[in-house]
Amino acid sequence: MTARFNHEWLRLSGKAERVVARARFPCDSYWFSGHFPGNPIVPGVALIALVEEAVGEQERSEGRSLTITGLRRVRFRLPVRPDDEVTLEAIRMPKKEGPAYVFNVYLAGESACSGVLTAEASRS
Repeated sequence: MTARFNHEWLRLSGKAERVVARARFPCDSYWFSGHFPGNPIVPGVALIALVEEAVGEQERSEGRSLTITGLRRVRFRLPVRPDDEVTLEAIRMPKKEGPAYVFNVYLAGESACSGVLTAEASRS
């Protein structure tokens, strides 16, 4: 089975307030199956899955589990292709009803995808 991502987690702060990660979508990734033959691009859902995996990993490292409750203001601006390396930055914004992460996925320094991921966090 092929891994979802080749990635390197970069924690630039010691808390879950900021998560930074680099990831690459290998050309043999199942994300490209049928999307699109002859002109493959990373599906938007794969970029969102990357965000969820990164913030979830950070929350777990601090003893919390994360349940995604929604997405807002999501924009896809640039196509991400096989073997492109992206950098994800997500900033945790505390909210009464649960955390929200404002995120940006960068490709070569330009925003490829951005939005807000809302969640419920609980102690594991």
